[in-house]
Amino acid sequence: MRTLAISAKKQEAIGLLESQQSTAPWVGSKPFVKLGFVGVSACVALSYLSTHGASRHSSVGTLPLSRVDPSTAFEDDESVAMSLRVGKTRLENPEKAVPQMTFLALGDWGGTLGKDKGDPGSCCQKYNGGVDTRHTRYKVDYYAQVHVAALMAQSAAELHPSRILGHGDNFYWNGVGTDDVKYRLEETFEKVYNATSLQAIPWLNVAGNHDIGGATFICGESDGNFRECEDEDELLRYLDIRFEAQANYTSPHHNRWQLRGHYYVERVVKGDVSVEVYNIDTNHAENHGAKDVCCQCYGYAPKLGLDTWVCGDPQPGDVGCMGGNVSLFNACVAKIESWAEESLTRAMDDMKASTATFKIVNTHYSPHYHMDPAKMEKWYKLCREGGVAAWLNGHTHGFNHDIAKWGTHFIQNGGGGGIATSNIPAMDNGQVKTKWVVEGNPYGFMELSFSKDWLKVQFATFDNQWTFGGLDWNATRVGGVQRGHCWFIPRTFRESLGVECKSSVNGAIGAPIDDDDDDVNATNV
Repeated sequence: MRTLAISAKKQEAIGLLESQQSTAPWVGSKPFVKLGFVGVSACVALSYLSTHGASRHSSVGTLPLSRVDPSTAFEDDESVAMSLRVGKTRLENPEKAVPQMTFLALGDWGGTLGKDKGDPGSCCQKYNGGVDTRHTRYKVDYYAQVHVAALMAQSAAELHPSRILGHGDNFYWNGVGTDDVKYRLEETFEKVYNATSLQAIPWLNVAGNHDIGGATFICGESDGNFRECEDEDELLRYLDIRFEAQANYTSPHHNRWQLRGHYYVERVVKGDVSVEVYNIDTNHAENHGAKDVCCQCYGYAPKLGLDTWVCGDPQPGDVGCMGGNVSLFNACVAKIESWAEESLTRAMDDMKASTATFKIVNTHYSPHYHMDPAKMEKWYKLCREGGVAAWLNGHTHGFNHDIAKWGTHFIQNGGGGGIATSNIPAMDNGQVKTKWVVEGNPYGFMELSFSKDWLKVQFATFDNQWTFGGLDWNATRVGGVQRGHCWFIPRTFRESLGVECKSSVNGAIGAPIDDDDDDVNATNV
């Protein structure tokens, strides 16, 4: 058993895992704007801690890569110029294309219980154990999940989506067990997304790290009662039980809740457009994935009388990681790794056999933000060889749009309201490069519209008619939908990287923008 040698952290900061690659020739010649490291709020803190007043600290190591200014990302690169002239296939004008189907996509949406009783749970920046009212963003944060649900209801009433994609972290902090799954789904899913415009839409889910334990004990039947597993057999059995608790739920509203396995494909056809959604398990990722789930540090720390700072980045052999039991830890990680390998193998086979107009990945993690280079390359290979038009994920609680040199578009979409939003800088790893990063820290989701030649992806957030009531829900005035960054992805994405929509807005919209900027955010607090 190794001796703990982890320094305490004063604030929560999660590093991004990024590939060690130099800038490739395909990237434009304009000099990079180098940006420093920015922490990301992908919390592993648990409800136990809020009950016991412990701080939530976490960090992972980072790998260096180039940071770029997304506004100049492709300006001088003729080989990947954002123009319809790039493609060899003649396509209809995307601005005139009539969508034949639409989806909504939402990440990291599953807020904690108790806000009506004053428990902020997963929602807010904290100070001395309570909501930090020194920062005006708490007025948006406190009921963020409910606010975003109201936005989605408006969008759905207008667009009539045929599917909703959920990117995981459905239930902060620790997921659900067999005894509380029905109650949690009723309280933080059915009652929140209860608008008529949303109730009949199939909701395609995947599991995030918080859905399979987060970083506390895995065994047990309900949140607040999870416990140390007795042995390897019980541990592996409960990994399945925790997942199946969500997978086996039947919604009373048109059976809309879908989680059919660690890997499943949903095919939607309308007219001459076919879309396949590949729902895959990527919880083997480094950024608060398999390692932190299997260490269960926020369970072991209080059990063993350890300070919770040891849970910042526990390693196999640490007493805060599976109590120092490396064999048990390895068995747990291998189980989660098998889910990813199943997804990878089956998706490659299915994608190569597919005739779909558009192939979309729905998952929790990003290859380049959350995985080590070896795992990243496996998923990149799937996207290249399988013909993935767009990869949508959550985990990081912000929004950005990255484009691969082979044509896949990576959409980070993790500001669904279950946890406080945070932004990240643009990136370039030689294979994938940022086109857009959201300004500020707004909540929102993505709208996906499919025509015979184009997939239109657009960010949706709050317009300036909203007034946010903070801890007092009745003081909130609901406004409308403001649409932001927008991109047309062609079905021939290997020939052309597409074109930005005329309606695209890349500046500051939505809320919160800045914590205390009353000029920018005056109508939104």
